[in-house]
Amino acid sequence: MNRTFLPSPTRCILLCPVLAALISGAVASPSASAQDRDFDQGDQGNLVVSRVQYDGNTFGSSETYPTIFNDPTISGIQGSIHIDRYGTEPFSPRRGSLAITGATTSFSSKSEGALMRSLDGRFLTYMGYVGPLGAEGVSNSETPGATLTTNASPTYDRAVVLIAADGTVMVTAESNAYSGDNPRAAITVDGREFYLAGNSDSTLNKDGTGPGTTIGARYGLPGSTSSLQLGIYLATDRPDETSKQHIKDNNFRGIGIYQGNLYVSKGSGGNGDDGVFQVQNGSGPGLPTGTGNTIVKLLGAPATDPNSGAVSPLTPFGFWFANPTTLYVADEGYANLDASGNLLVDPQAGLQKWSLIEGVWTLDYIIQDGLDLAEPQTLSHYPVPTATTGLRNIAGRINDDGTVTIYAITGQYSTISGGEPDPTKLVVVTDILSARTLPDSHWHGWFDGAERFEILQVSGYGEVFRGVALAPDHRHRQ
Repeated sequence: MNRTFLPSPTRCILLCPVLAALISGAVASPSASAQDRDFDQGDQGNLVVSRVQYDGNTFGSSETYPTIFNDPTISGIQGSIHIDRYGTEPFSPRRGSLAITGATTSFSSKSEGALMRSLDGRFLTYMGYVGPLGAEGVSNSETPGATLTTNASPTYDRAVVLIAADGTVMVTAESNAYSGDNPRAAITVDGREFYLAGNSDSTLNKDGTGPGTTIGARYGLPGSTSSLQLGIYLATDRPDETSKQHIKDNNFRGIGIYQGNLYVSKGSGGNGDDGVFQVQNGSGPGLPTGTGNTIVKLLGAPATDPNSGAVSPLTPFGFWFANPTTLYVADEGYANLDASGNLLVDPQAGLQKWSLIEGVWTLDYIIQDGLDLAEPQTLSHYPVPTATTGLRNIAGRINDDGTVTIYAITGQYSTISGGEPDPTKLVVVTDILSARTLPDSHWHGWFDGAERFEILQVSGYGEVFRGVALAPDHRHRQ
């Protein structure tokens, strides 16, 4: 039976009383009793997906969706944000949807749209822009709090969207985060703070201010327009980089918290290292809240090898710790073409499984089966074939039988703007947690369909999926 996902959202730039009470734990949501079954983790409707919708602005171009994204004069178009709830069975009907007001997202930006569940399980977070729906160029805009004196274009705040389990929504404008580029992800422990990841323009003013100071892993508070950079990562294995280029060493796109520690990932751009990193509390464990914290690389490779010029073999996106020694990493893969224009399979793309062995993170294997990497597929609602290159955002859960289930959003490629507006897929795979080599049908006499991806949903016309999370539950606390 279909049930209502969430009540009508309430938008507030400052902390609204209902959400404040939810965060403090002083009162339950007014509609909590009616929502109990919807967000119970035993319920089949336990997935939420961030969906971005194209809303029709063509700016006078002769092109329409989706070929308008091939127009070099169009620099991104703001789409509307929707949080959808689905069951875990393939192609189950959408069980409900929450339209976010007060924030938008660049429709074609493949690096945006992560949806993160809070550590206490009661909230979702999303990063976007306080920008007009359908506007062009917002993703390249500078923010009011970090703009160059030479800037003559409109400025737009970035935005953190906090969604409580009962559907109450709070939008916090970020005036000095990710100026000139993309906000990508936000996560919270319990709704009282935000940890952010994103990119920014590397331009600097002579006095050291400007968009370049708004990059990296950041910390902010609900209702506050100002955030701070937690630390600066310096790729010491890249002596060829200038000080300006080193800013992009902090071009992070994935974020997560595990056992009280903060982690981020980097997998794009030609500077720094691509990999997974820990943002320490000072120079040790714990969640940081101030500046000057050390950022250390757990795993990775130079984005551009300083000797050979080769690109990193890794393109990490979302990640998930199953336990202290097992880390799953979504690798987006490269869209490399052969001489005939055919997409090539990236051998590192898909779901990577890493194990911590004697203090070193080691790649065990990569799950690709069922993703049909680099195989063009024709969809009835899209004018050109699209192919999966790898995975972007993921969410995971541990099962009672010694397996884990990973939900993921695919990365796509086509001849339309490199696949930026292509429909994406929500997929699922089960992995045997204790395995160190890729299991097959003979693995300990038990396999039962594990290690092969299955499609759960495909985004519709004028829509893309960007993030996935387990549904929030107002009763859940860690």
